[in-house]
Amino acid sequence: MDWKPRLIRLPDSHLPRGPETDWKCRTCGTAWPCETAAEHLTENRCSCGSPSYWEKRGPRNWHAGPSCYTPADVIRRQAADLHAYREAHPHYPPSHYYPKKPRRPKWQEPAYEHTPAGPGDIQPGTWTWVKPGGLHPGWGDIHRLAMITRPGLPKCEVWLMCDGTVHDVRADRLILSGQPRKAPAAWWQWTVAEHLEQQPKPCPQAEDRTAEQLELFPGLTPV
Repeated sequence: MDWKPRLIRLPDSHLPRGPETDWKCRTCGTAWPCETAAEHLTENRCSCGSPSYWEKRGPRNWHAGPSCYTPADVIRRQAADLHAYREAHPHYPPSHYYPKKPRRPKWQEPAYEHTPAGPGDIQPGTWTWVKPGGLHPGWGDIHRLAMITRPGLPKCEVWLMCDGTVHDVRADRLILSGQPRKAPAAWWQWTVAEHLEQQPKPCPQAEDRTAEQLELFPGLTPV
């Protein structure tokens, strides 16, 4: 009795032949997958409803029936997968790629520490992240941790944690640095600009009327 090694992969002699709707085995002449091919295949069901076969020990696969997608669909899916992978695994260029940083004033770390307690509660000392593009390209294209030293619209003055420099950054390029321990509120996803827009406006009736009082009582000095 002649001994033969056990086949690991599907032999090419038992690949399908003929139209996609009526495959035949090249050697057996029976409907594919034949008995030999069935040992090396795993049958699945495509989203279009047609059966599909995957090789157990190889990368090959077969889709019975007409193709349910076009080459353009394949390219779009591959591009989407590649974009998702690059977003999950960003690759930053070396430090010498970025232009030289311009000279900026440097401060010691401000003695502020403020945690927002509600919508619109952004005060000096609030820790935020500066989105890529909010600073000069010399500071790179990654998020930078900063502390707000002077809130305002459209720009806030911030102190960078990395080197202690001071910058004027657009408020819509700043996001909060952390989230509460419990379920985060919706306003934790706001930018600093959205928080500043939610701050209460001063009441017109509560404005300083000193000038009007001086006109009514000339010669008096306000206390």
